[in-house]
Amino acid sequence: MGKIISGITSLLLLGGIGIALWYFLGKPENLSEAKDGLGDAYNKTKDQIDKFDFGDVLEDLSDLDWGQFFNDDPFAGNTTVTLWDEQFIERDDGGLQLTLVNSLSADWQEEFEVAVADWSMSDALTLDVVVEPVDDAWDNDKKCKRQDDKMVVCNGNFGDTGWVGINENEVMGGRIISSVAKMNEYYLNKADFDHRRFTMCHEIGHGFGLPHTDENPYNKNLNDCLDYTDNPSSNVLPGEVNMIKLQEVYLATEREKRLLRRVENKDGSVTETIGWMINEDEAEASSL
Repeated sequence: MGKIISGITSLLLLGGIGIALWYFLGKPENLSEAKDGLGDAYNKTKDQIDKFDFGDVLEDLSDLDWGQFFNDDPFAGNTTVTLWDEQFIERDDGGLQLTLVNSLSADWQEEFEVAVADWSMSDALTLDVVVEPVDDAWDNDKKCKRQDDKMVVCNGNFGDTGWVGINENEVMGGRIISSVAKMNEYYLNKADFDHRRFTMCHEIGHGFGLPHTDENPYNKNLNDCLDYTDNPSSNVLPGEVNMIKLQEVYLATEREKRLLRRVENKDGSVTETIGWMINEDEAEASSL
């Protein structure tokens, strides 16, 4: 009895599948129409897959105006340095102490290593690199997942966004607490080494809290990677101007210290408030 019920159930299931397939193929009345319907279904399915194929990248970059990619830069117009939280700064011992998470695919390792070596020339940066093994099957969100207290550097095909690279700093109380630097494969996959190196240097620089040095991509290059440019061949290094900025904000020097207030207490003790001067209008105060 059980075998009979099982057989009936199988027949009903197969019948249901057959009816569904018949509708899917356009209700063919003979084998020829069924073949045509199968071909149409294949083409429609392929078209839908192609629409959502994010593996596409720009192949011809010869006529591309790289200056346009700065139009939607979130750092545009900002001329001030945003510091990392004080817990990451040793002003008398190496400046900013920061871990960079290398979440990049194999074909981005050279650009990353060169950029880290270039920025490490600053005595205001003490950088530690942690390699995050990346699976090519991971989506962009997983590869670029934010990590507390670190800067994640990643690449992915983010599509025709209008930006070749972007940095997203998480700020709390006016200070950076985490950062993600993204390289957009849609534009950079077929780009030359200078454009890729410039973008890597640029976004990591924003990750340290640095602003742009110039925002006109069509004027003369300033020889630093935080200068907007349409031709980055001479703008692939951090540049002296950014090295100086890092020293001014992340290292303690006598020139930067300023006595803001001195109070003589009733018990005879003295409380002094010392400011680490970041610029003429801003001071980070600490009481001694």
